[in-house]
Amino acid sequence: MKLLHKVSVRIVIALVVGFLLAGALTKITYTCTPIDDSVNCVAFDKAIMHPADLLNNKQNSLVKFSLIFAISAVTIFAILTVITKYHARGIK
Repeated sequence: MKLLHKVSVRIVIALVVGFLLAGALTKITYTCTPIDDSVNCVAFDKAIMHPADLLNNKQNSLVKFSLIFAISAVTIFAILTVITKYHARGIK
């Protein structure tokens, strides 16, 4: 818990978790080869698996990725800060 008292550690943790969440929650839809003559065949892939499509902003994916990244990183940083402050008060 002493390590979380450093702001730089909280920032790094928030950025890593935000990146992981944004990569996992941003999806890009692709058409796929129909199996058994099905009419609607759609594949949902994670944006992190297709970084070129993410950078080309296909289906507004870069905007979604950035929004999810920003919101989750700020939220995680705030939660870690509150936990750290609460824990510091409990010790004294």
